[in-house]
Amino acid sequence: MTAVRDLMTPVSSLAHADDPLVDVVATMRANNHSCAIVTLHGLVTGVLTERDLVVAFSHALTRGALEDLKVSDVMSPDPVCVSVDASLFDALTLARTNRIRHLPVINDCGQLVGIVTHTDMVNVYVDILEQQTALVNANNELRAQSREDPLLKIGNRRAMEGDLAKVAAIAHRTQQNYAITLLDLDYFKSFNDYYGHVQGDQALQAVVTSIKKTMRNGDSLYRYGGEELLMLMPGSDLHGASHAAERARQEVQALGLRHQQSPYGVLTISAGTASTMAADTESLITAADRALYQAKAKGRNKVCAESEFEAISYPFIDLLDSPH
Repeated sequence: MTAVRDLMTPVSSLAHADDPLVDVVATMRANNHSCAIVTLHGLVTGVLTERDLVVAFSHALTRGALEDLKVSDVMSPDPVCVSVDASLFDALTLARTNRIRHLPVINDCGQLVGIVTHTDMVNVYVDILEQQTALVNANNELRAQSREDPLLKIGNRRAMEGDLAKVAAIAHRTQQNYAITLLDLDYFKSFNDYYGHVQGDQALQAVVTSIKKTMRNGDSLYRYGGEELLMLMPGSDLHGASHAAERARQEVQALGLRHQQSPYGVLTISAGTASTMAADTESLITAADRALYQAKAKGRNKVCAESEFEAISYPFIDLLDSPH
């Protein structure tokens, strides 16, 4: 907590009650100060502010003899002071409650040790707000990073679980289907073994980029684990989700990433799709995983769909025979 002692400034515009006003004003002008503190034996007895000077000037205009005025004639006596041990919040509260812009700072003995102005408090408060904003931004950045796969720049497992739970809750409430597709790079272990992990990482990045091109606005892609991806499609039934998976399969094959160890000659993906309205997410993932297993069993580079949770009775779907 910021304390008054940390933001106060020394008082260089001091005055005594019997000082000529013009001399004190000259001192304030020389110091570029908007007030002067009036003391007696180190104790605060008054404050001379711009407001007081306006009153004095108005008096002089009507009655003359400004040079005859003393500080005691125009000062505000017994000003509100703040303890040197008070907090910034205490000082702000005093200033707002009493509608004042200058707070003399006193020690435990009541002696003047400094001054806190409205400008001092505003500057410190702005600094605090800037620090808080920077901290919030940093926390948001860390939170975003904690949900993102650092290599593929898509959602990680944590992000997937949170988003999947939200979509499932909305689907259950609105009685609309949603779907997921599990996508797996075919023969990827042999790709890494043959071409090396650097090219393997680059291939993963290229595959993700190509899949994202085929996705609708509102759909999301996550790294489920290793070379396995999960596509989340709110509002999709089994038919629409299967065609979305097929578009992704075709786009990846069209990349033409050479894969010497694959019977297709290029890097391909297999996909398993499932859709539901009310089933729990774990069961839905299990269903998509079964469909993915079927796609691999049928020779890979295929899209298969699991109909167990679909309201409409779909047969097992094997959308296209992949070219050899």
